Amino acid sequence: MRKPAARFLCAMFFATVATSQAATPDTGLYFIVLVKSSNYSQDRDGELTRLNYHFFSEVFPHNPDTSVTGSLRRDGDSSSAMVYEKRKSNHYIEGGHFDTVEEADKKHPNGLYRLSVKTDKVHIVNQQLNLAGDSGATEIPEPITIHLSQGGNAVAPDKLDPDQTLTVSWSEYSNGRDDPRGIVDDMIFVVMQDCTGARIVHTGLPFKGSYMTWKSQEVTVDASKLKPGHPYSIFVEFPHVVDSRMAEGVPIFSSYATATYLDLVTEGEAQSNECLDSMPPMDTGQTDR
Repeated sequence: MRKPAARFLCAMFFATVATSQAATPDTGLYFIVLVKSSNYSQDRDGELTRLNYHFFSEVFPHNPDTSVTGSLRRDGDSSSAMVYEKRKSNHYIEGGHFDTVEEADKKHPNGLYRLSVKTDKVHIVNQQLNLAGDSGATEIPEPITIHLSQGGNAVAPDKLDPDQTLTVSWSEYSNGRDDPRGIVDDMIFVVMQDCTGARIVHTGLPFKGSYMTWKSQEVTVDASKLKPGHPYSIFVEFPHVVDSRMAEGVPIFSSYATATYLDLVTEGEAQSNECLDSMPPMDTGQTDR
């Protein structure tokens, strides 16, 4: 059984955290990640529906205006190269969504990849990065079930009391571990979005300060974040790191990840009409909206 997690104060919520290795020297990039993932939607009764399997890569610059060029390809196959494109504040490769893990593995096989990224401060050329579990197979964590409580009692996602603190917890991280290379331990991301699409809770990213690790067990959202009669969305994500490197001072890592999305509603009468007509997707994994 896991030991109780410590808690970390970030704005108005709490969670267990770690501080990841800083990228030195100043490269202008926080980190680069390569991901193969599964995504699920959770209904009010706790039932999960798989949305997709997903393959992507992302570059996180310090400054969203940083010029980034780069590509990702399978080792030994130049014809498989995909190019990073600007997407909001980051640079992104969209590798597609798939109905089965077999389809994802066929399109993007496990094994070695080569990553090249250039900015005005750093030039990474053909950096090797492995995307394969210890057995060579795809080792995505087991799907996540999200649990909600207020005042020590379980609460339905569409019956939240806007005047009470909300505690968010989750099912066990099936393959969570510390990074044997000492660069970045397996993570848990918890993100909450209001009805305008603004993120009101984010538990942090590695290499940007403190972040939440696989040992974390819950986060607490202060009641000041909630408004009566409003819809919200939340996701919990488990990225399981399978390879990590430092390339020209930039942390890069690959992961198998899973995420679960859940819609929330507070009770009461809304005091404003600021909400959008429909909730926007929280990220590229949420394909049911």
